[in-house]
Amino acid sequence: MLEKKQIVLFYFSGTGNTTRIANEMLNAFSVYQYKAVLRNMIHLDSVELPDACHVGLIFPVAIQSTFPIVWQFAESLPSGQGRKIFMADTMEQFSGGIVGPMKKLLTKKGYQCIGAREFKMSTSMQLSRKKQFEGEIKDKRALIDVDRYVRDLIDGRAKWRRIPILSDLMRRISHSPKVWQNMSQKITLDASKCIGCGQCSHFCPMQAIEMVGRIPERNHERCIACMRCLNFCPVNAYKLYGKQALQKKVVDVNAL
Repeated sequence: MLEKKQIVLFYFSGTGNTTRIANEMLNAFSVYQYKAVLRNMIHLDSVELPDACHVGLIFPVAIQSTFPIVWQFAESLPSGQGRKIFMADTMEQFSGGIVGPMKKLLTKKGYQCIGAREFKMSTSMQLSRKKQFEGEIKDKRALIDVDRYVRDLIDGRAKWRRIPILSDLMRRISHSPKVWQNMSQKITLDASKCIGCGQCSHFCPMQAIEMVGRIPERNHERCIACMRCLNFCPVNAYKLYGKQALQKKVVDVNAL
C-alpha cells in the first residue's frame, strides 16, 4: 500500500497529451484521498522535494526515448533518500529507450522505482485524417487507463521493468544532439502564411525561435522538435516534411 504522503507530479508536455495525463493522474490521486500537486518541469529553476513525499515523472516519448529537457530534469533531481518514484509516458507506438535507462538513473540517485506505465496516444505529427481518427480513439483509452495505473501504484501492483541491452542502446541513439537537429530541420515555415504574431516564439519551451522583424527564425541547435509551434500556430504556417499537418490542439496552449 502506498503511504499517504504528498505526491509531487513533475511533467513536461510538448503539445498536450502529457498535460492531459498529468491532470487525470492528479484527479485520480485526489479521489483516493492522496494530496498531489503538479509541477511543470520547464518552469522550475531548481528542484526541491519535501522530506516526506512520493514523486511522479510524466513526459512524452520522442526518438524512442524522451526529450533532452526531461533527461536534464531527471539528472537535476536531488538525492532520492529512499523516496518512492514512478513514471508515465505518452507515445504513439513504441519507446524502447526510456523505461530501463530512466530506472537506472533514478536508482543510482537513491530513489525506489515502484512503477512505469506507457500510454499510447495521438501523434503530434498528424499528416492524415486516418492518423487523427486513430489518435482520438487512443486518447480516450489512455485517459481511462490512468485510474487503473493509479490504483496499481496505490495497491503495490505496479511494475517498473528494465531490459538493459535494448533500452540502453535506444537511449544512446537519442542522446546525440544531431538526432534532434535533424528532426528540427524537418519543420519548415511557410512565410507566405505567417502573420508575424510571435506565438511560436513565445511558447517555445526551449526558446529556440527568435523573431527577426516579423519572421520567426529557428535555432536548430536548441530546438527539440516538440511540435508545439507546428500544432499551435494560429494560421497553420508550419509544415512537417514539406507537408501541411493537421493541427492537434487537445489543450489550450497556455496550459502547456
